[in-house]
Amino acid sequence: MDEVEYRKMFELEDGHWWFRVKRAIVASMIDRYAARPTGTARRRILDVGCGTGANLRALERYGEAFGGDVHPLALRLCRERGLRNLARADAARLPFADAQMDVVVALDVLYHRRVVDPAAALREIHRVCRAEALLVITDSALAWLAGPHDVAFHGARRFGRRELAAAVERAGFAVLKASYMNTLLFPLAAPARLLERLRFGGERAHSSVEPTSRLVNAFLERVYRAEAALLRRMDLPIGLSVLLVARKAA
Repeated sequence: MDEVEYRKMFELEDGHWWFRVKRAIVASMIDRYAARPTGTARRRILDVGCGTGANLRALERYGEAFGGDVHPLALRLCRERGLRNLARADAARLPFADAQMDVVVALDVLYHRRVVDPAAALREIHRVCRAEALLVITDSALAWLAGPHDVAFHGARRFGRRELAAAVERAGFAVLKASYMNTLLFPLAAPARLLERLRFGGERAHSSVEPTSRLVNAFLERVYRAEAALLRRMDLPIGLSVLLVARKAA
């Protein structure tokens, strides 16, 4: 994404409702589906496309967490958070040996134009996973929602739920959950995205991630947390994003 978006993310992602609840959703998926470590062994967790590090820091509660990103600014901002297990790494060429990771997350990564071949990236993630390792993916959904926000974040594609599930299965994973998310706000957000496209055109960058007032932030976080509770119980039929959880076969 544009460097200004990395800096904005670094400033916002600790307190912004969208980032906070996404971390909570990912944590709930790991809590529900990840295998328990045996004996005194610690899980090894990989955040592919770790961005500016707030997600990676949250993953440290589950074990030894590693982050990789292709952008040097992202890694520099991670270090400002005090994170150390970092590597400059393309999703399709991860600097880890085979079967090293117990949990891998790829949060809003596969949509990116630097990921030239999402299928190759999924195969590479499969390679570094141990048997029965867990994979958690969030990403942009529904191609018709593409617009100025995608330009700002260097998005090259958006996924349907079944499309992403099929790609993950072809890479060798068994899908445990495939759902849309950002659903309760979809009736408001989808028309806003379409209006942005009319206003700014298809090639102009305009990020939807902006600071909000404390009151609005609290309200939107409450709505999104209600959705997070639904996601623990069911799959949602439509949304701005897609959530997929899978496991590598034993």
